[in-house]
Amino acid sequence: MNSKLLIAGISLVIGCAAQSNVPLACNTKAFTASERTDWNARVKQVMSSVTAVKDLSDGYTFEIDTHRTSFLDVARWVELERKCCPFFVFELGMRGDNGNVWLNLRGGKGVKEFIASDFHALFDRK
Repeated sequence: MNSKLLIAGISLVIGCAAQSNVPLACNTKAFTASERTDWNARVKQVMSSVTAVKDLSDGYTFEIDTHRTSFLDVARWVELERKCCPFFVFELGMRGDNGNVWLNLRGGKGVKEFIASDFHALFDRK
């Protein structure tokens, strides 16, 4: 097997089932004051570390540079994000060949458009 195709021993998949009864709306009251502060810092850190964005049929894949944000930091952001946005499906992994993290952020109807709108700065980069 080609070593460049090996996936790192550490991989994490956090699934939040995209159900039709889960509204496509963020619950801003899901956080304590401390969690909101932590979430705000983490979302800025994680999104500023995105090096590539790829289309999925129901969302996007974000490649994240682990020299800027660690796998654990991304996982901690996902743990917080899922509290306020239960309509997302999160899939998080690491490639063994370059160590970069990938985050699939996807979900049901309307989620892809929501992501493009909410994270528009990632799509505006040239």
